[in-house]
Amino acid sequence: MKREDLWNRFVVRFLEFFLAPYSVFRRVLKQVIALVVVVYLLTLVFVYYQGLDWVSGIYAAVNVLTTVGLYAPDIHKMPEAEKAILTVLMVAEIVIYASIAQNVILTLTNRQVWVDARARWRGRHVKGHVVVIGNSLAVLSAVSRLERSGVDYVVLTANREVYGRVKEGKAILGDPKDEKNLIDAGIKEASSAIIATDDDSETLLIALKVQKLNPPLTVVASVKDPSMTDLLRTAGVDVVIPLEDVMGRILATASITRQFVGFMLTERREDFAMGVVTLKRDLRLGDLPEGVVPIAVLEDGKLNPYFTRETVVKKGSTVFLLGEPGKLNEVLKELGEQAK
Repeated sequence: MKREDLWNRFVVRFLEFFLAPYSVFRRVLKQVIALVVVVYLLTLVFVYYQGLDWVSGIYAAVNVLTTVGLYAPDIHKMPEAEKAILTVLMVAEIVIYASIAQNVILTLTNRQVWVDARARWRGRHVKGHVVVIGNSLAVLSAVSRLERSGVDYVVLTANREVYGRVKEGKAILGDPKDEKNLIDAGIKEASSAIIATDDDSETLLIALKVQKLNPPLTVVASVKDPSMTDLLRTAGVDVVIPLEDVMGRILATASITRQFVGFMLTERREDFAMGVVTLKRDLRLGDLPEGVVPIAVLEDGKLNPYFTRETVVKKGSTVFLLGEPGKLNEVLKELGEQAK
């Protein structure tokens, strides 16, 4: 297991439950600091005008703020300046109290806040993962494949449907174009990024920001308009997949071979399909026509990775072939029944 996998699976997973909540408490930190400042200023007033010591001054300030009333200076003997200062500070205290109460209650009782904080903390600390960015439902398909492959990932999306269907703690709900959100998703320590949006211009903008934050990163992006391909490559995208073009080629290839396309080379105009056939006769692999190559042989339920052109595959065995759709279809019909 790689060092990055050990870090992500054990260290980060353990620490996120203890350290991630800090970011939640940090959201109310400004109000708490403001409250401390008000207490300090009130203490100064009591120390300066009432002649109290610091401990007594703090005690009096807290009494005034909490309206407990255990300390009540004689208002008739108070200087006008002291009255004015206390009035301003108490008004400020009411505003701050209201803000803190609202913020604390809404923040600490909202489960989604804690889940998001955990995902953002995790994103900033994992390494060598894949950042899946975008609002397209294709994000879910990519995540499913990464899960099956055991690859660590963080999703950044503004689509609540996508967000809700990703494993808890692995998705950040936010604008993918926001650099802070990209950083929270761990873009600087990621090994690669997938960009799948429904808007090509948004894809381009995200690609530029990703390139800015982590130039060496491998970036894969999908587009609807094939004419955007060169522009995205210029923006630093390593692999551009024109969805409509690829889908059309898959449909056409599948209609010829009756096989799902296992390989699609989007950088070329030629298409290659994978066919699976159970042999109705013995086959010498070297007898396959040009343009069709074996990629795997399954004999007696066991995968045979050691084969050459001289290898003879017995009747009843399964052969996986790769080739141009039309030619591959002819070979499949000749050799046996196509697997469905």
